Amino acid sequence: MLRNIQLRSATEDDIPQIDMWARAIDAGQYMSRHLPDRSDILLWNIIIVDGTEAGTAWAERKEGMPSVVFLGIFIGQSELHGEGIGSTVIGDMIANVHAAAGDISIRLNVRSTNTRAIACYRKCGFVEIASGEKVSTDGAVIQTMTMQYSPNQVTATTLSANDRLE
Repeated sequence: MLRNIQLRSATEDDIPQIDMWARAIDAGQYMSRHLPDRSDILLWNIIIVDGTEAGTAWAERKEGMPSVVFLGIFIGQSELHGEGIGSTVIGDMIANVHAAAGDISIRLNVRSTNTRAIACYRKCGFVEIASGEKVSTDGAVIQTMTMQYSPNQVTATTLSANDRLE
């Protein structure tokens, strides 16, 4: 089914709805956080699917990394998962990041078990550049990977813990 997908700027007023989406899909099993770090935000959007607000996507900077932004995205209605919405939004976010910040690299961190998201990111041109693990607040060890979309050729590298944004 062809979907009408749009983005609008998010505001602090959207946080209760975003929190509700995160609870609805149990976002904690997929991601460490469901909101951007609003102190270093470049773009923050609400995803609108067929006229209904359905999720959020953001791009944020990280101190000391001026040539990279970090992407976050989630769709808060499980019935919309697997519909190609994520790849459309990611493509729009890539274009918007480059329009706002030039041809810089875009990174994201994803749990290695989140195969649906990894497939989507690969479809959008992201490649794995590092893997690692983190310890959750309950002590569980979570395997992660860092993926990157670059306007130029990506080469594998080892990232320090300071280069990762969880």
